[in-house]
Parts: sequence; C-alpha cells; structure tokens
Amino acid sequence: MLNVEVCENARLSRDARFDGKFFTAVLTTGIFCRPICPARPPKPENVKYYESAELAQRSGFRPCKRCFPQLAPNLPLPRKIKQITQAYYENNYSLQSCSQQLEISERQIRRLFMQYYGLPPSEFFHQQRLLLAHKLLISTPLSITNVAFAAGFNSIRRFNEVILQAYQTTPSDIRGNKVTSSDSQVTILLPYKAPFDWPLMLSFFRSRKMSNIEDISTEHYFRTIELDDCRGWIKVTHHKKKNALNLTVKLTDYSYLHQIIARVRRMFDLDADMQIIHQHLMKHPKLASVIENFPGLRLPGCWDIFEFSIRAILGQQISVKGATTLAQRIAEKYGENIAELEQPADINTSKYFPKIDALMAVDYQDIGLTRSRIATLQTWVSFFKENENIFAKGLTIEELEAALTKLKGIGPWTVNYIGMRGLSDPDAFPSADLGIIKALTIDDVKPKNKDILALAETWRPWRAYAAIYLWQSLQLTTENNIKTDIKE
Repeated sequence: MLNVEVCENARLSRDARFDGKFFTAVLTTGIFCRPICPARPPKPENVKYYESAELAQRSGFRPCKRCFPQLAPNLPLPRKIKQITQAYYENNYSLQSCSQQLEISERQIRRLFMQYYGLPPSEFFHQQRLLLAHKLLISTPLSITNVAFAAGFNSIRRFNEVILQAYQTTPSDIRGNKVTSSDSQVTILLPYKAPFDWPLMLSFFRSRKMSNIEDISTEHYFRTIELDDCRGWIKVTHHKKKNALNLTVKLTDYSYLHQIIARVRRMFDLDADMQIIHQHLMKHPKLASVIENFPGLRLPGCWDIFEFSIRAILGQQISVKGATTLAQRIAEKYGENIAELEQPADINTSKYFPKIDALMAVDYQDIGLTRSRIATLQTWVSFFKENENIFAKGLTIEELEAALTKLKGIGPWTVNYIGMRGLSDPDAFPSADLGIIKALTIDDVKPKNKDILALAETWRPWRAYAAIYLWQSLQLTTENNIKTDIKE
C-alpha cells in the first residue's frame, strides 16, 4: 500500500528517488504523471496515487505529455513475476503457454498479479502493450503498422480500435507531425535508477568482445542479433542528459521489439535498485570499499542464454581473453554471414552467433580446443537441444546445479556462472572462481570453498552482485598499489 503522505512530499519536491515507484493521477485533467513531472503541482484534493502506470491507465487516466510516465524507470520485480512476464512475451502473448512453460497454474499466475499489481495478468499485459505502443508513437519514426506489430497486435484495425478506446484519439493524432518510416532503424529510451556506471559496464563487455559479432567502443555497445527468423542489430549508447540508455534497433521483424527491449534491459541490469543491494552488502568491508569507489557497478548480463552457455564452457579454467578468442573462432567458422541489413558506417561486424542446430554434431576442428573440451561442448549442445526449456522454468540456482552437474564436464562453477550472467540470477555465486578466491585471500592464506560459501550466505539474495564486487576489488587493489608505488 502506498503511503499518501510520503507520495505527497515526494511529488511536491519532485524527488527523483521515487521516480517509477508511484504515479500521480490528476482527477481534474484525466492525466497521470511521474513524481518528477515539471508541470505545476495540482492540489492534493485533485490527486490520486497509483503503484503502476498500468493501473493508472486502466483506471481511465492518460499519460502526461510533459513527463511521459511510460518512460519511467522499471522497479525490481519479484522473481516469479519477472519469470512470468518474460515467458509471456516469449510465448507470443499466451498465458496458457506461459503457464505450461513455468509449470505454474493460470490461477496461481492470476493470484500473483492481483496481489502485486491489483490487476489480472491479461489486463496488466494489455495495459503494458498500450503503454509501449504510446511510447513508440511519440518517440520513434516506426510506421503505425510496425508499432502495432511491436506492441503485440496482429490487426491494424484492432490496434486502431484499442488506441481510440484507451486514449480517445487515433494513433496518427498521438504521433502528430512526426515523419514515419516502414523500415527505418528506431531509437528507444531505456530509463534506469541511478547510480549506473556506463564506462565500467562497457569496459566489462569490451574485455570480452567477439569482434565478428560485437563492436564495443568507449561510447557504444553494438552487436548482431537473431530471434527465431528475425535478424538485425542493436546499438546501445548512454543518454547525455537523462538517466537512461539509448537503444537503437534495426530488424527484419518489429514484432520482436518487446522481447529485444526486455533482453537489453536485463543485459545492462537496468531494473536493479542499487540502494537496496548496497545496504545489504556494505556490511562486509571489502564489498563496502568497492561500493564506495564504484557505486554504479551493475551485474552484466548477456544477449542469449545459449550463446553465453557456450562461452561459459569455453571459459573453464582459462583466461577471459583465451575464452573470448575461442568463442570468436566458433562464430567465424559456424556462424552465418550478415547480408540483409545495412550496418552503421563505423561498424564492421560480419557474423551472427551460430544457433543450436548449426553446432549439432560439429567436430570443432581448427578451433584450438582440447579433446575433453570438444566432448563437453558436444554433450552440452545435444542436451540444450533436447532440454532448452530448462532455463525457462524458473528453477533456483540450486535446482539448476543439481540437474546440470550430472553432465560430464559441467561443474558448479559453470552452472553458477551461467546463472549469474546468462540468467541474471542475483543469487548465483561461482564460489570456486579463482578471482573470488584471490579477492578473499588474506595474508596469502586462501579460503576454503566451504568457508567462502558460509560467508556468502550472509550476502543472499544478492550473491551475484557480491561476486562482481569481489572481482572489481582486485582492480581496486591494483590501482591502490600503483598509487602507493608512485608515492614511494
């Protein structure tokens, strides 16, 4: 339940800390706003507060044209809600398929959404698609047809009817005088709650760059992408004035846009509430030091779980640079060439990462792999082909570890690393990682794995962030040593 007094104070002071945590509906105008709206604050008796933009819109209010509530940062979701939302969009807007995938009843899904949002899932997702459509209409050059497809509508007629019913106007009127295009690349704003260290995030990805798949500079992240039969590319940059990233996308099928937005948000960890995470982890002095020096450090995710699982296996007991080189060779030999989509002038990628079928029964010759690593990859690809949904069932990291470590060549480190970055599981923790061991070594005495796990229990449910902070502490130690040497 929202505290009216807190909401009132936050609204009147335009406190950015509350952006996305509630929305202000103005009874006299029929619009709803973010707490940071620059418009003149309405009188308290003319205000009603809502916990989500979806609920405010469902109650008959329209998005403000000054603060754009559809652009407010997302809040961290409960694990199960996040899994349901992801499954819904990946299953072509089918609650039934979502229920089957996650092995949870539709009744239970409804109960969870009513409890968390105050709306049944069908109504919540309907409002969410409307907000996306409104956002695309006002901020992109996408044709109305592509906007309709991107928002999950299969009929232009139905799209027009729904928009008219929700906003009392047409898609064309919402768009205004903006020039439209049927095949142009589109740039979308992805807000986040500060702090967010963009240079540090880029540095992490840049040290792991596959140059035939990715192009990563000090300013942007670019890569080629595939989803089913949809191909294209994404380019991510930091907005110079807002707490947001700019996502530029070019696709062969814009009906996949919602999925792509969700993947990019997960990849760059845009929905995390760092204040909550920091408060929990700062009790440990080493983690506190990292947080103090790098408050915007996030948990880097990945674009695709299959691709990342291959890279995780390649990274077993070798350096990051070595694993990246091997992954690039696999992409070069087995990935398809880019052909149909024009890239930006300053980009020179050449491949899509190979799909599962492309790596079935290959021998990995001339890649530079050991026989045991080849055998592990072959076993893994066959397993993934038959059990692809295992990562979509919402299993805990402990359940995944129990299931996957039965495979030869797959140990706890691999499973937890896949969970940590491949699934963005905030509680995955590769305790046997050499970097973590080194970070926790005191006076040349290395901690035992059982001691590391016991310590990490105090970091739940944010152990993955603890792992990232421990890795970063090694760089902080190096920098401090360099500074000391210079002084001496």
